[in-house]
Amino acid sequence: MAEPGNESSGLGFFAELRRRRVIRVAVVYAIAGWVVIEVASTMLPGLHLPEWTVTLVIALVVLGFPIAFVMGWMFDIGPRGVQRTRSVDAPAAPIAAPAMTSTVAPAATSTERATTLSTTPTPAPRAASTVDAGRRTIAVLPFVNMSGDAENEYFSDGISEEILNLLAKLPQLKVASRTSSFNLKGEKVDIPTVARQLGVSTILEGSVRRAGDRVRITAQLIEADTDSHMWSETYDREMKDVFAIQDDIAHSIVKAMQVTLSPQERRAIQSAATTDPEAYDYYLRGRNYMYSMARRDYEHAIRMFDQAISLDSKYALAYAGLADAYSHMYRYVEATPDNVEKANRASEQAVVLDRDSAEAHAARGMALCISNRYDEADAEFEIAISRNPNLFEAWYYYGMAASSQGKVEKAVELYTRASEVNPADFQVPMFLAMAYASLGRKQDEMRVRLGALGTLERHLKLNPHDTRAIYFAAQNLYRIGERDKAIALAEQAMQQGMNEPVVLYNVACFYTGLGDKERAIDLLEQAVSLGWGDRDWMENDSDLVPLHDEPRFQSLLARIH
Repeated sequence: MAEPGNESSGLGFFAELRRRRVIRVAVVYAIAGWVVIEVASTMLPGLHLPEWTVTLVIALVVLGFPIAFVMGWMFDIGPRGVQRTRSVDAPAAPIAAPAMTSTVAPAATSTERATTLSTTPTPAPRAASTVDAGRRTIAVLPFVNMSGDAENEYFSDGISEEILNLLAKLPQLKVASRTSSFNLKGEKVDIPTVARQLGVSTILEGSVRRAGDRVRITAQLIEADTDSHMWSETYDREMKDVFAIQDDIAHSIVKAMQVTLSPQERRAIQSAATTDPEAYDYYLRGRNYMYSMARRDYEHAIRMFDQAISLDSKYALAYAGLADAYSHMYRYVEATPDNVEKANRASEQAVVLDRDSAEAHAARGMALCISNRYDEADAEFEIAISRNPNLFEAWYYYGMAASSQGKVEKAVELYTRASEVNPADFQVPMFLAMAYASLGRKQDEMRVRLGALGTLERHLKLNPHDTRAIYFAAQNLYRIGERDKAIALAEQAMQQGMNEPVVLYNVACFYTGLGDKERAIDLLEQAVSLGWGDRDWMENDSDLVPLHDEPRFQSLLARIH
């Protein structure tokens, strides 16, 4: 039996030969050489040339083979002619947290307060993990809505997100997360610069024009190093063909990137979740509402998922979306037994309808988590991760479940993995910093908080009224010594979301850090009165540890069942 190291080295070399198309060059050269030798053997004697001339031709063909091999390794023929084959990027060395200056612009009014975090310098992309070595990298930018109707924005976003999700199922590809890619929405992008920002070698961009029952989708795959097209296509079809279009785009990308799929992987990138385009449309609308954390938007999402299910009662992803909406309603808005029951029913149905769906198992795990059935929840998260290791929600939800149980070391591992899958998410670093604080690892906590400031800055630049990002920024700024700016942001978050339990809870965490325990407990009482009820999280939240000896805090915990 070969030693593991030698075997993996051999497989890696063979994969590199395939990537550089050396095998194809060798085969073509062998065929062409054989033809040359056959022609020489037939023609040269008839021309009365010396016998050694045929031997010379054979020798030249043989001697030319290693030259062709080396040239095939070094060069490739692309859209711009003969080009040097690019090497696989080596993982970047880990970087230390940079020195940072944070500023917040003053506001004209309380409702239109400009929020800007400025960091210098911008942190470099996270170093690639060993798991990612050898994987092709791609980012799917949000497709441009060309319909002339802002109402169709959810549809163009949904198309690009669906393609992203299909590609993320393939272990051979490392796909930049939705948050990373969608942070660039609305900006004029320079492909090489964007690719460096997102840490990828290829970019998919496109546009969507929808008119009635017709849809026109244009997509193009671009190699970042050369800024050249690897593939492009325009589809002008009926809405009922939208699933076939997504499948074709995904398969075309895989082919252009020279990724070999197993039969199981080929099936994995089929958009077979539903065959009803109207149900799909409602599903996209519902998912679009899930990125906010407000009661109103969760209620809208629930209505959209319900509509999708009424049109296709076997639509597993719609049930998974419905389960997540009810779980989020319970955790952040209204902690009622009814929301727990509805989350469980919807998640159970999602798993029954599609046992291979990572999204269904992740939704089931979260529903079990809010039911305090943690062992079963952990098992569901493990299944979700095995189905799709690139599913951010699986790692994120699993980390929150570990935090709720007080399993802080495990939470650190899960949040770290979630951040690797989605380095542009600003929420997970906050929970990771909290976990480090619980473990007394102050240096690690500060490293994560400093690194998160750049992510928060980019997010708030594109989403200046995102209340959740604002209060997380407040907590971070205070921790690094920017007290006055932090208080201004916390108050801004309060004014924007004074009736949202999750906002009140997090601003309470902020004032706990400031040492204002009375104000913090006042806000927590308001949050609980409005519907906050995740007792396990509150008990294990490191931000609230200074309140544990306060009678009012203990009384508040006793009110939550």
